[in-house]
Amino acid sequence: MARCAAGCGPIHPVESAPPPKPVVKIAIMPRYSPYTMTKRYMPLVKYLRQETGYDISYVSAVGYRGFLSAVERADADLVFVNPMAYVTLQKTRGAYPLVIAVEPDFAGGVPRTRYRGVILTRANSGITRIADLKGKIIATGSEMAVAGYLAPKALCRQEGLDIDQDATITVCPTQEDVIKRLRQGRVQVGFVREAIWQEAVTSGSPSTELRPIAYTMMFPGWCVCALGDTDESVAQTAKEALLKLDWSRLQSRTVLGQAGLRGFVEADDEEYGTVRHLLQSLRMPY
Repeated sequence: MARCAAGCGPIHPVESAPPPKPVVKIAIMPRYSPYTMTKRYMPLVKYLRQETGYDISYVSAVGYRGFLSAVERADADLVFVNPMAYVTLQKTRGAYPLVIAVEPDFAGGVPRTRYRGVILTRANSGITRIADLKGKIIATGSEMAVAGYLAPKALCRQEGLDIDQDATITVCPTQEDVIKRLRQGRVQVGFVREAIWQEAVTSGSPSTELRPIAYTMMFPGWCVCALGDTDESVAQTAKEALLKLDWSRLQSRTVLGQAGLRGFVEADDEEYGTVRHLLQSLRMPY
C-alpha cells in the first residue's frame, strides 16, 4: 500500500476550469464616425454579453463601403444593418431578420420602425424644389444608404432629374459629414436620413440653418439579423435579449438611449419588399 511521505497533507481534487463562453460576433453597420459608433453601441454590446452569457465581440468597419467585406472577414454571427445591407445579406448569405429597431421621432412624434430620407439645403440657397438641383453640388451618404442616397435619388428621377448626369455628387463617409459640409457651404444640397437631421436640430446644432425641400417615402428601419449559418440557439437567445429591452426601465433606457433607440420589435422579411422594389427601380444589383 502506498504511503504519503511525512508532512504530506490531504490531497484535494483539482477543480476544473469553467467552460469558456461561446464567442458570438456582432457587426454593426457604421452609421456614424468610429468614435461615435463606439460611444453609442458599446453599452448595447455589454448588455448582450451580460444577458446572453456569450462573449459578444463587436465587429466594426470604416464606412458603409467596407462593411459587407468586414462581415465576411470576421465571420460574423449577427449583424445590425440598414435595409439595403439586409436584403443583400438575405440574398447572398441567407440572412433573416430577428428584430427591427424602434427609433425616436425627434420632432416629438411617436417612436417608429420606419423612416425616410430628406433633401436639405441652406435656408438662403434659393433652392426650393427638386428641379433647382440641376447643376448643383450634392453631398450624399454611401451608395448603400437607403435614406441618405438611394431613396432621394429615386425621388429625383421621378421628378425628371438624373443626379448622376444633371448634378455633381460628393459621397461622404457618414451622413454626419453631409450635414457638416452643407453647413459649411462646401456643397449646396444634402441627402440624409430625416432622423439625423432632426437630431442635429434638437441638439442645438447650427443645422437649424438648413431646411428640407422634399421627403422620400417611408422604408422599414434597421434590423438585427442572423446569417444563414448562424447557430439557431444563438440567434434566438440574442433575439430574446433584445426584445427584453424596455424603455420604461432605467437600465434598458440607459442602453437604448445611448444607441439613439427606443427598443426593438419582432421583424418580418416581407417588410423589406419596398426596399427590393426601390433597388429594382434604380436597376441596382444587390
